[in-house]
Amino acid sequence: MIETKEMDVNLLEAAFYNGEQKFSYSGLNKLLSAPSVFYKEYVLKEREDESKKYLIEGTLIHYLILDHQGFDDKFLVATDALPSENNISIAEEMFELYKRKVEEDPLNENLEFSDFREEILASLLQRDLWQAVKDEDKRAAKIIEPKTEEYFKFLKKRQGRTIIDSALLEKSTRRADIVKENPQMRNLLGMDLTTDGVHLGIYNELALEMEKEEGVPFGLKGILDNMVVDVRDKKIIINDFKTTSKTLKEFSESVEKWNYWLQAIIYIKLATKFLESHIDNTWRIEFNFVVFDKYDQLYAFPVTSETLSVWLERYNEVIKHASYHYNAKDYTLPYDFIVGNVKL
Repeated sequence: MIETKEMDVNLLEAAFYNGEQKFSYSGLNKLLSAPSVFYKEYVLKEREDESKKYLIEGTLIHYLILDHQGFDDKFLVATDALPSENNISIAEEMFELYKRKVEEDPLNENLEFSDFREEILASLLQRDLWQAVKDEDKRAAKIIEPKTEEYFKFLKKRQGRTIIDSALLEKSTRRADIVKENPQMRNLLGMDLTTDGVHLGIYNELALEMEKEEGVPFGLKGILDNMVVDVRDKKIIINDFKTTSKTLKEFSESVEKWNYWLQAIIYIKLATKFLESHIDNTWRIEFNFVVFDKYDQLYAFPVTSETLSVWLERYNEVIKHASYHYNAKDYTLPYDFIVGNVKL
């Protein structure tokens, strides 16, 4: 058993290193701050479902600002009539079984929750649930009931979309309306402008990738919330939406805590590569964090060119650390701990 697991790990690692990898901000940040977690999630493919509200709220607001353009492809609103916690857990367990059965035979995609009666009874036994009910049909009926069946159908409909609840949707809709009603914000995002393909380009939810740079063993990727390209003024404006549970005055702390500065440099690199055949060094790039705080206060934090220069130097340094982890296949500790730079 142990030998089989070890072999699986080796195969997964070999697959990871076979071909060029492209890391997003979140992946690169995880590699730098928690290499062991990066290894588990990106190499071994044991990734957690990153459905934390603070990770998706900014993106959700932006889709709502775009008047739901692409919303249904990205998000799925969960029903408020959810089953009990135990029933949810069993429904999710059966859904994993359902996915395996569909992989084995696509005709199994029509299977419903009630088709897993024997597996549900086995799960109840393992969890020691409802064992006082001796009649198997009555015991199964405790789980195979309308709310749980509906939740199972909901899982089938998910298809890679991010699950949100009605409360988050309501909150994000309110904030999207605040943006739409703000003239300065509309101007910054180019909401009232029209792309003509010659003098002006407005890009929303723009997915970009770039090959590895010299001396770096991996490429980069990311999705830019909003980018306005003004050809006449030779100016590129990149806007990234953020939400915070703190006040606007405390956002600078979040930039450091969550390494948002790294995200800014990655997005600038991606945008520059995307536009390289159309721009030269006479162009200027502006970057803004568009932030909602806990009081629904909205502000676009401009990043100065001086700050961007400092962040670029930091990027060049940390990319060396990330390259070490990747090349040495050393995912034990963050780089500074490995080389003993951290002292009290």
